[in-house]
Amino acid sequence: MLELRRLQALYAVVTTGSVKDAAAKLGYSPSAISQHVSNLEAETKTILLEPAGRGVRPTAAGRLLAEHAGALLDRMAETEAALAALNAGETGVLRLASFATAGAELVPPALATVHRSLPGLEITVRIADRDEALQLLRQDLIDAAVIETHPTVLGQDDAALTVRPLLVDPFRLVLPRGHHLCEQSQPFLLEDFASEPWIDIRCEVGCCRSETTGVFQRAGFTPRRTVEADDYWPAQGFVAAGLGVALIPALALGVLHPGVSVKRLEQSNQPERHIAIATRTATTPTTAVQTVTAALRNQAEHPPQP
Repeated sequence: MLELRRLQALYAVVTTGSVKDAAAKLGYSPSAISQHVSNLEAETKTILLEPAGRGVRPTAAGRLLAEHAGALLDRMAETEAALAALNAGETGVLRLASFATAGAELVPPALATVHRSLPGLEITVRIADRDEALQLLRQDLIDAAVIETHPTVLGQDDAALTVRPLLVDPFRLVLPRGHHLCEQSQPFLLEDFASEPWIDIRCEVGCCRSETTGVFQRAGFTPRRTVEADDYWPAQGFVAAGLGVALIPALALGVLHPGVSVKRLEQSNQPERHIAIATRTATTPTTAVQTVTAALRNQAEHPPQP
């Protein structure tokens, strides 16, 4: 295979008409240019340049190689420019996954910041729970994932993934507006609601379910779950209708149902979910991933606090 550096030297000699001018153009010494051309002639077993007055001129073979070399060099320059643009986040696609409630309150403003910084970057977002998102990440189907996780997981990066914390999202007690305990001074004790009916929220799985189950156990009771809701928003509707009370993460309370009242729990009774961003270690240093990570961290510093 012909070496591009030797072809570059030949192209410079043919386009400038002399070894000296070619050397000045490429920043080489004349002897280095001559050596590259000589090596190319030996490689191709062809005379590529011949004397012409005080300079040189290409043979037919030299012109042929120089023409192709020019096209190759142009293509290489285009390739380098495209790679530089991709590395700078000026082009390409950033593929993000997020769980639903982070997608509603945390991700949109962060991605708006990314778009302002990197307007040429295409951004796609999909909803995925933690296990699915990490699998997509490992398969190179996404570039970053906003996930719910346990604190112990944050320090256990494997060789393929890097997981970094974003924020701690506390659960709030959601009561029907007008509930007889609404006027009680905060923070609330969970055991005060042991006799209340509770809304079972199906999207509360994994670490979230572990957290809420743990605080109920510490409070000394098992909640009597009377109504099942698929997600946090319909859960607010059931609470507003007086069918029960609920524990809902603060991020899921960015939009409040007018019929509910949000209360804070005493610290020992308060479950929390930890939110992190996971990326592939190989692509973590790229501009696009660094930019979205910084934007999410900045947004996480100002989460909604109902």
